[in-house]
Parts: sequence; structure tokens; C-alpha cells
Amino acid sequence: MNKEDRMGKEVAKLLNHSLGEIDQNTLYRLQSARRAALENYQPAEKIFYVGAGISAHGGQGRFFTHANTNKLLLSVIVLFILLGSIYWKVNYEIDENAAIDTMILADELPIDVYLNDEFDAWLDSTS
Repeated sequence: MNKEDRMGKEVAKLLNHSLGEIDQNTLYRLQSARRAALENYQPAEKIFYVGAGISAHGGQGRFFTHANTNKLLLSVIVLFILLGSIYWKVNYEIDENAAIDTMILADELPIDVYLNDEFDAWLDSTS
């Protein structure tokens, strides 16, 4: 227990000592003042020093701050790029075997293919 906690408990003891002697009118005013103070209470924003002259604000309930909005926007952009590339790969990528078959039928194969030993083996296996 630190010094502030001990002092707070001592003050609370002194205030509670004469609690029975307070008249009803004073008690009512104290309760209404407490209610008014709690209604107007707003927690202070905490500032964290993270080094190198940079500070971070620790407010409560602020999900859509500027930094979080930028991160969310960046995440959505990356997600769209990923989904777009998957869509392109699934729908528009030409099957390599189909492309080779088309080139064979159209007689448009490059010279390198005819010089490849694997191509000769493939031709022998298909006939």
C-alpha cells in the first residue's frame, strides 16, 4: 500500500467518524452534489511516452481514431488485391497443357520444343 492509499483511508476514517451526527438536510445536499459530480465526470485521457519524443494517447472508447482508420483502410485494400488475384488465377489462367495442345494443332510451336528430348518422349507415349 502506498502513501496515497494510506492517506485516503485516514481521511475516510475521519469523515466516517462523525457520520451519525450529520442532519438530514446536509446529507441530502451531499448526495445531490455527489450525483451531479458523477454525471459530469469524464475520465482524463492518459498519455503514454513511448520514447524518442513520441507519445500515444490512451483514450477510452475511441476505436475509429485516425491511426486505426488508416490500418483498417489498408487492410481492406490488401484484402481486395488478394481476392482480385485469386479471382484472376482461377478464371483467367490458361492451362499449360491446353496451350501446348493448341499450339501443336495450330502448328505454332517454337523451335525449342522440337529440340527438347522430353517432347519427343511425350510424342512417342501419345502415339
